Amino acid sequence: MRGSYRFRVRSKKIVFEFTIRRNITVIKGDSATGKTTLLHMLYEYLRVGRESGYSVSADNDYYVYLRKEVGRTWQDILYPLENTIIFIEENNNFVFTKEFAEFVRTSGNYFVLVNRSPFKMLPYSIHEIYEIVTRKKHADVKESYHQLKELYSNYPISGNNKVDIVMTEDSNSGHQFFSHLFKYSRVISAGGNSKVLGEIQKQKAGEDVLVIVDGAAFGAMIEECLEYFATRDSQRISIWMPESFEYLILKSGMIQAKELSEILDSASDYVEAKEYESWERYFTWLLISLTSDKEYPYSKRRLAEYYMQDKNVQQMTEIFPEAIKIYLEK
Repeated sequence: MRGSYRFRVRSKKIVFEFTIRRNITVIKGDSATGKTTLLHMLYEYLRVGRESGYSVSADNDYYVYLRKEVGRTWQDILYPLENTIIFIEENNNFVFTKEFAEFVRTSGNYFVLVNRSPFKMLPYSIHEIYEIVTRKKHADVKESYHQLKELYSNYPISGNNKVDIVMTEDSNSGHQFFSHLFKYSRVISAGGNSKVLGEIQKQKAGEDVLVIVDGAAFGAMIEECLEYFATRDSQRISIWMPESFEYLILKSGMIQAKELSEILDSASDYVEAKEYESWERYFTWLLISLTSDKEYPYSKRRLAEYYMQDKNVQQMTEIFPEAIKIYLEK
């Protein structure tokens, strides 16, 4: 399953409009923000159609799992589904299990998970974590409109123009590149995205840190990290979360390939959920495939010198956000 899918869910008083773009979408938020209402409307329309009093326009088949049914496990219900967008209400603790994580990775379905807790066994994007926001009603409009708003769309945030430590999540190609790039800072590796917070906590107070992680698979860690950053009065910590290091290379223009721009602009149409558990995995495969017959084949383990040539480094840094470029100044 691939692609992006629009939904319009409507009653006489409420309209929800949103688009599902990746295999894992997370909807967070406090009580009374509309999460349960949305799933109830989707469920009732699925059950009895227009007799529910609701209308649903969707670009794909969907299913809503609210709670365990007598005599049927979640496996009984969800395993047979194919090419389906599966909505799962919170308070279903099976979503935190290894078995469910494996089902998400291999089923090829899309999943919309409503929960306030992070899913640490799933590689989901920071860009697919949402809250429901309401557009105020006007005098001439009967319905109130509800949309999904990204929670972490305004990063990177930088509060200073220097950095003592640059921390990368990996210890391989991305770490090599940023070690070459940030010549005036100490560059260290966390050894994996799940270890980022622990490594930050080891750094001395007073040392300003820039953290660079693959945003395509950092969704489960972002909230805990940001909460910790906010407590560090004696240490300024900035975080940059591009899709992935491989995405930056592809986006920079140093690799020329037919339809590459279209792929990067419309990745949903190319990333098959059953083959790639995250867009980071897809972009890695794409970069390896596009350079396999070149003099500079890409390897995640060790970066070829080609990628650190001055002209290519310049191309890469040109697409960096301004908040990151400032750290490159002497």
